[in-house]
Amino acid sequence: MSKAKPTEPGYTNAFWNVVEPFRVGKGVMGAAEYVAIEVLVGQLVRKAMGMKYNWAESTETHLYSVPVIGQLNFGDPFGDLQVDSKAKVEIMDEATEGAKAIPGAIAGYTAMRLRKDGLRIPGYGNKDFIALLIGKILSRPVTAYLFSSLPRDFQTALLVLGEIMNRQKAVIDNSREIAKK
Repeated sequence: MSKAKPTEPGYTNAFWNVVEPFRVGKGVMGAAEYVAIEVLVGQLVRKAMGMKYNWAESTETHLYSVPVIGQLNFGDPFGDLQVDSKAKVEIMDEATEGAKAIPGAIAGYTAMRLRKDGLRIPGYGNKDFIALLIGKILSRPVTAYLFSSLPRDFQTALLVLGEIMNRQKAVIDNSREIAKK
């Protein structure tokens, strides 16, 4: 029986960090749920801002962002969602959790615009971009409210995705510490 070589922390693992949410069953399920919630909330924000829906672009942006959200979280690790339906949802705390994913959303938006428009610097001051950021912030409180009502498998999948994102953040943080030494 051969032993697998343990993965060492560092930037050389970037490829594996990117594909990790899509390598395990619950990670895939969690990513699909995450993207679905982000897209739905984003489209509601767009509607509230008097904008047209853009389901395809929004889905593409959020799919691109999922693999890099953990790596681009410069704040504290993401907090867990509460399984207990009686737990109080602190809107500002959850909105702050949602804001931690903004760098990943910016990366996803940039990737989507580069694919769509070619090699040009995308505009970041337009209404589409602002709606994306507002949707990113608001989707976490919505997820927190919905979470305890979801079936157990769906809850587990979102928790697995959150753990993957936190592990990616830990790898990046650890490599920064190693680089300082």
